[in-house]
Amino acid sequence: MTSGRHGSERGQVALYAVLLFPILMLVLALVLTVGTLEGARSRVRAQLDIAALTATQALDFEALARGEPPQLVVAEADRLAREYLARNLATIGNLPVPAAAIASAAEVAVVAAGERDPISGAVVEVPTVSIRAVVPTRVPLLNLIGLGPVVNLTISGSAAART
Repeated sequence: MTSGRHGSERGQVALYAVLLFPILMLVLALVLTVGTLEGARSRVRAQLDIAALTATQALDFEALARGEPPQLVVAEADRLAREYLARNLATIGNLPVPAAAIASAAEVAVVAAGERDPISGAVVEVPTVSIRAVVPTRVPLLNLIGLGPVVNLTISGSAAART
């Protein structure tokens, strides 16, 4: 025989489980979404850095032969940065827009030594290539909380030319 006090508490555990389960699933979905976004951000950042590093190979060899400090050929550095950014982003996959479209819309700054980098705002000591791109990323779990499945990540990367 159960006492009156305990009898009135029957079913409370089931009620808590029914109420807390959706909240726990929502928290789990948010944790997975943030993890997905951070993983995508770090992969894209690495691709931007590699594209910028590749672009720093556009050295002006005639200036070096004259004994001048290292300089970059701006048009060639810009072309290399966009070409390699498109190639690198294509390897990521799962992008809602073509990688070439992201690369062509990216902001590429080829900065000479002593000038201010318009992307980072820093004065650079050596020739530098900086890239800022807006990369749409699919995050399917956002549909669970009523948001669109695509998030735009704005990421920048840079590399300095060293001889």
